[in-house]
Amino acid sequence: MNAVARNRRGGLIGLIVVCFLSIPLHFFYDWTGENTFIGLFAPINESIWEHLKLVFWPLLVWWTVGFIFYKKEGLSFNKWFTAAAAAIFLSMFVIVAWYYIWKGALAVESTAVDLSALFIAVPIGQLVAIHVYRVITPRTLYMVLALLFIAVTGAAFIGFTLAPPDFPIFMPPN
Repeated sequence: MNAVARNRRGGLIGLIVVCFLSIPLHFFYDWTGENTFIGLFAPINESIWEHLKLVFWPLLVWWTVGFIFYKKEGLSFNKWFTAAAAAIFLSMFVIVAWYYIWKGALAVESTAVDLSALFIAVPIGQLVAIHVYRVITPRTLYMVLALLFIAVTGAAFIGFTLAPPDFPIFMPPN
């Protein structure tokens, strides 16, 4: 099996792993007695911003571990982390769009709709990332932008958990 086929299979396995890691991650902060350090990685409230951690951290871990595991088989670091950033960005974008369409535009309040966002966003992000890895021409600029996006987003999760701005995306729903 070549690296692209393994990447495709790994992306699909990642979809399952990330979705199922995200579910307990939702509760870690409460389970640890509201431990501040855990709160940097797990949602500390019901805001949409905090729930984006449910895809950001598991996807980052999945793609990083995947690279470590498969790098000996000729994976491109440049392409791999560009694809990882695509998966993370798109998954987070879909969750935000899903939330605001259902809650804001359609006025639907449903736990099932909220939970389904994860199971819609992660597959879309993973499938697009697999495609990105297969077709992208490796460029240093893409890799730098991808790693910058990942680093800035991770730092934003930490910073905005400790001091959330006064914007609706950071506030828990009433």
